Amino acid sequence: METINTPYDDTFRTLLQDCPELVVPLINELFGTNYTGREVVVSNENEIFLRNPEGKKEKRVTDSNLTLISLKGISKRYHLECQSTADGTMEIRMWEYDAQIALRNKEYRDGVLYVKFPDSAVIYLRSNSNTPDELKICVCIGQKELFYEIPILKVKNYTLEEIFEKELWMLIPFYIFRYEKEFRIINGDEKRLRSLRMEYENVAARLDQECQSGRMKPITGGALCELANNVVEKLASKYDNVEKEVTEVMGGKVLNYRSKEIFREAMEKGLEEGRLEGRLEGSNQKTVELVTKKYQKGDSVSKIAEDLLMSVEEVEEILGKMTVSQ
Repeated sequence: METINTPYDDTFRTLLQDCPELVVPLINELFGTNYTGREVVVSNENEIFLRNPEGKKEKRVTDSNLTLISLKGISKRYHLECQSTADGTMEIRMWEYDAQIALRNKEYRDGVLYVKFPDSAVIYLRSNSNTPDELKICVCIGQKELFYEIPILKVKNYTLEEIFEKELWMLIPFYIFRYEKEFRIINGDEKRLRSLRMEYENVAARLDQECQSGRMKPITGGALCELANNVVEKLASKYDNVEKEVTEVMGGKVLNYRSKEIFREAMEKGLEEGRLEGRLEGSNQKTVELVTKKYQKGDSVSKIAEDLLMSVEEVEEILGKMTVSQ
């Protein structure tokens, strides 16, 4: 049985695909890292296959399987899952996903199999006082016990001020979840509706400020507005007034962001990526540059693969296609 996707999973994955820079502050918040935002974010294959007790192969799709590569070429692999509601299966799913990711990057040294698990975390869109701060898994080997802890980020715990202060802009489309339990009351209360609208007008205004200051790309601002609309349309579909107040504000901003400036930026990006399209098959250009630069310095294919957390086959493919294109 394949993993069932939700609109919220799709929103999370869309942000990772179209605005990968947004995940860097989120990783800093989850793992206490201090990435600068200048790192290369590489999306790795997110489909894994497992055999169930009957021996049938089942497909699982992770929300993210990514690698951050610093300007010095230091790589680190991360796995994040976006979950709308706790269902009692997250520990099992995270273990399955992480074990498969680790096995894909296995290494034999002196007759020993080495597997390195990614740094993993779960983003909960809904939470309550009983929601833990981390998932815990205990691996028992003989008399030894290895505890495997996975941090949880609870979206509802973050105020608008904290989201902008910490640049956790990736949480903006899911901000409406903090009002979910109040939808019925808000929907029939003009004062509460005005307050909700004003809050989203504040969100839109602050996104404008981030874009004007250069801290955020206009296209990213537009994507956040559009995806915020998608989430509220799904979450508040039974509450017409709530949906209307938010989508009028954020929908209007989407139209504003689709200006000539954004069109020009998109065209420039398309032209730049188009030069490599086809012969690089979607490989991240910065990753390609790092691979070729290391190769030109005399690094072996296996060393490049180890440094950049890639497979030997992936490195050979990039080098082969770059050679053909020259």
